[in-house]
Amino acid sequence: MKKLTLLVAALMVATFSFAQQGSMTFAVNDLDISNPMASEANLGYFMTDDIMVSLSMTDWDNFKVGARYYGVFDDMFLEATTTATAQAGADSDYQIGAALGWTKDLGIWKLQFEPQIVLDNIQDFTPKLVWGLRFTL
Repeated sequence: MKKLTLLVAALMVATFSFAQQGSMTFAVNDLDISNPMASEANLGYFMTDDIMVSLSMTDWDNFKVGARYYGVFDDMFLEATTTATAQAGADSDYQIGAALGWTKDLGIWKLQFEPQIVLDNIQDFTPKLVWGLRFTL
């Protein structure tokens, strides 16, 4: 846990120190209209115009860290994620995931629509279609 805290602190210091034109974002992914509280929310930060890092967590032991690259096509992105889940009294289990999606501006202030093809765990190859909303500050 100490290593994770140091990693997150170092990433934040490096991001705020070296990124000149960064902006914060907030997103709700895998949005389920019938049960919106079960949706995953995350905070992101654009380190450059093409690279965004994001973090979502339910508690200190269960979190997801992602990095997106927007330089593929105009509105298309590739995302790599690491998800950590911990069971009571056991070590954390880490999964590597990936996503391919598009960010479409809705024309309502800075609200964007994001349809995605997501692999939650690359080793268990089960792609799914999800969508979300992103708000950029």
